[in-house]
Amino acid sequence: MQPIILYDIPSKAPNDIWAPNPAKTRFCLEYKGLPYTIVWVEFKDIPLTMKTLGASTTEGGRYTLPVIKDPNTGSIVAESLAIAEYLDKTYPEKPIIPCGANALIGLFEPAYCSVAYGKVVKLILTKTLEIMNDSSREYFIRTRLELLGETRWETVSEENVQQQWEEFKKGLDEIDKWYQKSGGKWIMGDTFSFADMVVACRTMWWNKIFDEEQLRELHSWNGGRWARVLADVNAECGTDL
Repeated sequence: MQPIILYDIPSKAPNDIWAPNPAKTRFCLEYKGLPYTIVWVEFKDIPLTMKTLGASTTEGGRYTLPVIKDPNTGSIVAESLAIAEYLDKTYPEKPIIPCGANALIGLFEPAYCSVAYGKVVKLILTKTLEIMNDSSREYFIRTRLELLGETRWETVSEENVQQQWEEFKKGLDEIDKWYQKSGGKWIMGDTFSFADMVVACRTMWWNKIFDEEQLRELHSWNGGRWARVLADVNAECGTDL
């Protein structure tokens, strides 16, 4: 089998790895034991590179990562959930999405993002900018301002940090209740799924951007659940993200 090509976004973080959405695809590929290689694409180069590759746009008509190119089938697939569905269909051993759960899994991620950190986006983006490679900083700022409907980065970076941090705790408290209701190790009880990758990849992201004091606090919340979920997903997938 030829290695699948995964397009990811580099940064100043250790090993370049930081982006939550490509991380989900890393989890998927490793979980299934599929060989793959990484092609790094700077933020500013994503639109032209993906258009040239022949990738489709995703929500909002934008070119985003992750994208995979599978030389074994000739397929080019964009967006992490679509990639997971493609991998399950093409390489069905060890399914990522449990049978019959596609609709629920599709609804899970937007709900999780809204509840967990919907009110903390400005803080998270401000911290993410700090690890962007210099060549992509201007593009990152411009495109994030467009997504937020803002015109000045100061409006984003100067938002009340303490208030956002308190909202962050409240959001993760709600997600913790979801896990408590599951009655098992995973969001679907005893069944590992793409939903747990969704949660783990965000903790991986936050581990890259927050300072030591913030991480100590984050990792203490909810009995240490968020670091534990990431560790459990890494163990399940054989990764070290």
